Amino acid sequence: MRKIFLACLLLCLVPGVSYCAKISIPISEVEREALILRVELNRLGSTGDPFEREAILQKIIDRCKGTEEGEAAYWDLADLYLDGFPEEMRKEACEMLELCLRAYPNTNRTSMVKCKLVDLYDNNDPRRAELVKQLKADNRLPSMLRASIN
Repeated sequence: MRKIFLACLLLCLVPGVSYCAKISIPISEVEREALILRVELNRLGSTGDPFEREAILQKIIDRCKGTEEGEAAYWDLADLYLDGFPEEMRKEACEMLELCLRAYPNTNRTSMVKCKLVDLYDNNDPRRAELVKQLKADNRLPSMLRASIN
């Protein structure tokens, strides 16, 4: 849904599109660039060349620091490392999610990133134990979910 909205929004930003000429949406240059890169990524599709997709997501991360799109790109790149290449790149996926936590330590996506890392880390990894402790103490999560984390 977000991708469709972004594509529609980008159409409104393209000069010369007559039906969008009267729409004025305040958007920063960084947000505009993120939208353009997302449209480029969507054109490749989920089955597109994973190396091209990786390069576009890395551009979003590098150029759109501090934005929701920058944060989403970390998550998408981790997913690409897990599912988009012929061989799973688990270590690289963990590194992306760890970088996401450092760059965006307290957002709506933080708990989701921590849960994904808990799934990816080995059971005896001390980083996993620390994240489990943090998630169990996170009152933003439903109590049923906190109780199921171990």
